[in-house]
Amino acid sequence: MRQKIFRFIVSGALIFMVVGPASAQVKKPRIYISVDIEGIAHVVNAQTAAGQFDYERGRRLMTAEVNAAIEGCLAAGAGEIIVSDSHGNAQNIIPEELNEKAYLIRSFPRPLLQMEGIDSSFDGVIFIGYHPREGTPEANLSHTIWGTKFGEIKVNGRVVSEALFNAAVAGHFEVPVILVCGDQNVVKEARENFPGVETAMTKQSLGFLSAMSPHPKVVQAEIRKKAEQAVRKIKEIKPFMVQKPVLLEIAFKNIFDAETTAYLPWVKRTEGKVIQVEFADMLETNRFITALFAINNRT
Repeated sequence: MRQKIFRFIVSGALIFMVVGPASAQVKKPRIYISVDIEGIAHVVNAQTAAGQFDYERGRRLMTAEVNAAIEGCLAAGAGEIIVSDSHGNAQNIIPEELNEKAYLIRSFPRPLLQMEGIDSSFDGVIFIGYHPREGTPEANLSHTIWGTKFGEIKVNGRVVSEALFNAAVAGHFEVPVILVCGDQNVVKEARENFPGVETAMTKQSLGFLSAMSPHPKVVQAEIRKKAEQAVRKIKEIKPFMVQKPVLLEIAFKNIFDAETTAYLPWVKRTEGKVIQVEFADMLETNRFITALFAINNRT
């Protein structure tokens, strides 16, 4: 009897040594969250910039939606979570109110702008507070990356929003977008372009400066639920990738900006307000836009 017990113990030990503990076999998903403010529920007009009477409310609502996503990710077993504040001066999320499990990237300039810190070590990307692209009808606070300068951005001949552009940056590293939160236009675009993606509609845009949203707690509960679902099915969602090389076209709102940008020898001016540049990949493309943005916004 003692010999049988001994053999059982030895066999168990050998199995443990070969297989290892169950926890060592499972890699916890690493999640990247890029956060804008215009697509946050109840952010409609005077909640987007310092100095506006309701900006502090916008910051709190933004932080709360991020926390909801973090809670959902953690409930699904996520590991490290990196949050990128990606609006305005990138100092909007309230650090001391952010979930303690997350790391926060703040301030501009930084090489990859709204996607700074993304790399192939991540398993999924979440977009919170995203908004429609410039020119979208019935779209609250719509613009593309730089609202005062850019009229339209094309990648390989296709007009893109910030969601599509940033998804392509993540796609460079083969990381999929797993959850997108914003108005009805953002949700529709995500479903059409990111098969299997989870979405949470935060508002029904009524016009450029108006929208209708459910109570913030209702929206936050939805985001939490969808984040948990997204992480649980993360392996089913494919990355959004664009062909290389990447042809970037920017239509400026002001002809002066196209003229002066075209002073760069590698930039081609194709129309009065339009420039065209070819890059090796989306990282180079993003860095070019970041450089334009940073040079013109130095304080």
